[in-house]
Amino acid sequence: MRTPYLFCRSIAGKQNNKSIELFEITYFNEKKRGLYIVAKQRQFRLEAIANNIAQKNYDIVALQEVWMLEDVEYIKEKTKNNLPFAHHFRSGTLGSGLILLSKFPVLSSSYLKFSLAGRPLKVFQGDYFVGKGCAGITVDHPDIGLIDVYTTHLQAGYGLVDDFEVQRITECWQIVQCVRNSAAQGRHVILTGDFNSVPTSLCYQLLKYHGFMTDSWLEVHEQGMVKSLEQFNKDEMTASECIQQFGITCNSPLNTWTQHFSKQPEASHKGVGDRLDYIFYRCTPQLFCKSSKVVMEEYIPGTEMSFSDHFAVHSVFTVKSKRNTPLLMVETDSVDDKVKHLFAPLQQQVVRPNFTNMPSETFKTITHLIEKETHRAKLTSTKHLTILCVSTVMIVIIYAIQIIVPQLFHDSLLASLLTSVISGLSLILLAIVAIISLIVGFVFGKMEQRTLNQFLSDLNLCLEAINHKQQCSVLNDDATMLTGRESTLEYSGATSKDTTTISASTITTASTKQDD
Repeated sequence: MRTPYLFCRSIAGKQNNKSIELFEITYFNEKKRGLYIVAKQRQFRLEAIANNIAQKNYDIVALQEVWMLEDVEYIKEKTKNNLPFAHHFRSGTLGSGLILLSKFPVLSSSYLKFSLAGRPLKVFQGDYFVGKGCAGITVDHPDIGLIDVYTTHLQAGYGLVDDFEVQRITECWQIVQCVRNSAAQGRHVILTGDFNSVPTSLCYQLLKYHGFMTDSWLEVHEQGMVKSLEQFNKDEMTASECIQQFGITCNSPLNTWTQHFSKQPEASHKGVGDRLDYIFYRCTPQLFCKSSKVVMEEYIPGTEMSFSDHFAVHSVFTVKSKRNTPLLMVETDSVDDKVKHLFAPLQQQVVRPNFTNMPSETFKTITHLIEKETHRAKLTSTKHLTILCVSTVMIVIIYAIQIIVPQLFHDSLLASLLTSVISGLSLILLAIVAIISLIVGFVFGKMEQRTLNQFLSDLNLCLEAINHKQQCSVLNDDATMLTGRESTLEYSGATSKDTTTISASTITTASTKQDD
């Protein structure tokens, strides 16, 4: 997995003949997260991205992991003509690194700080100290009204073993609540960023099936995926073609900053890369994707250096004025083929918390993972608290030795001196270990366990509500069927009675005539 880095992500919108164009960039530093001294080519690449933004006519731009205030001011100054409304989000010890720029006046802004992001002992990863979260603004589009635009960067997984999957899931759960709240208010929603998750991940499923977010790139390219997979399996596709056909945004061998690590084993041996960056949106009759592609594969002009270790994703959305008649699906022409747009649920549906398209089994899988993570957090906390206790006992013992030894060897100056130096250094070292163990084991450890238990409680409550809804639905269906059956029986009984009466009358009449 790649080492800590500086991200600078950009989504942009351009109003052109009733359309909005969005693209997403990632600004990467292979050494350290945007720190002033060790950030390799930080200023040069940031200026290249800022210049690129300034030359375009974008409506909205979102930047991630811009830590240095001088970089924030440079971007604001460079883009102020086209994007006069800038908002820098501040969070955590080192800041959030998030900036949102807009051509339209921003009506409101919000920042959701993730409850879990990183661990305090992972100092060089830095995630715990930067206040990771999801930044959002609300803009008023002249044709379709309010749009909530969110940008985020989820917890990365470091190394071959991903120890942070559950943290990303909890982060996605928090984001899902945000986008559902926006949808429940009848607003259009755009969500973009580096989610550090492949399309088969639980995070992706949460966003798609419980958050009702549409993957703009997949929506456009889904129909051609079968043919692309056949070519890929036959090794008939180059790395450059893979980028476009599979939406590869990270770990591509064509990127100068990549570390050639793939999260997808089936693609790893072929050096293809991963799709980790997405532009999600709430698909409605007023806003739907026309085209989407990976861009910024090229080097920075005049160099042999990529803008970032992540390529950009560029999506074009068609904008239509509000309609009174709700639609379920529409078909539009894209660059390559026709695109079928399945619209998101209506506002009155999303407003109900137990309304979802995600299977109950997926919820159960997530809760099982959180339970395992809670158990791991408890063991880790216990380990550090044990170290705290041992360190405390050792401090008492060494302090006693420091008092007793000089009295036993009061005639030896050297013994007294060595005892003082060794015991003093040991006390300092043990005091540091004890304080760290206290913070990690008790403060962070207990917080992590309670936070995981809270997420577990929220998920279980949601699952119970979903199951209750399904049971009620089944009972209603059974009741409807039973009512229909009773009605049929009553109708059949009435018909039989009427038929019998008619037959009897006919016989009587015939008999009477016969008597006559």
